[in-house]
Amino acid sequence: MKKIALMISGILAAALLLSACVPAPVQAETTPVPEVAAATEAATEPDAAEETGDALEFSLTTLTGDTLDQTVFTENKLIMVNYWATWCGPCVSEIPDLIKISEDYADKGFVLIGVLTGDDDIDGAKSFIADQGVSYPVVLPEAFFLNHVDSIYAIPTTMFFNAEGEQINAAVVGAKSYEDWAGLIDLLLGQVS
Repeated sequence: MKKIALMISGILAAALLLSACVPAPVQAETTPVPEVAAATEAATEPDAAEETGDALEFSLTTLTGDTLDQTVFTENKLIMVNYWATWCGPCVSEIPDLIKISEDYADKGFVLIGVLTGDDDIDGAKSFIADQGVSYPVVLPEAFFLNHVDSIYAIPTTMFFNAEGEQINAAVVGAKSYEDWAGLIDLLLGQVS
């Protein structure tokens, strides 16, 4: 009986390793600027965030040099946030499917945001994003996106949020196929419509 339990544990561990990378450290040098730090503090205090409405106030520069702010939430019904790294094989393997998902669902009130997590070579990541043709915004774990890093134990980890910035559904750990993502997104879009 003990052997069977060990075999099952081994199989489950192997499945996790094949679909996710462990651990997911946050860059130590990431230091939010004062206005981002204020938004982060407000977002971690539920009463203050509810009273002031500042929980979703942020403005970040993406790794391609564009600006991403809270309107990404207010202008969409479903926001998919994918925490990943260039050194994580499963993360990289799902990027073509994520690009297609981002493009196919763009006119349905859906947006995908990548959060580069635990990657020290930012310039290398920028080159990687350009080489892969990543069309969705990719940011570092700052402001709103930093608030959710503590709950991540492996990457890729994907979370879904509604227009108010509230997490819906459980976080998804591991890489998924286009079909798997599309099925979940269709289900969640139905819930937030």
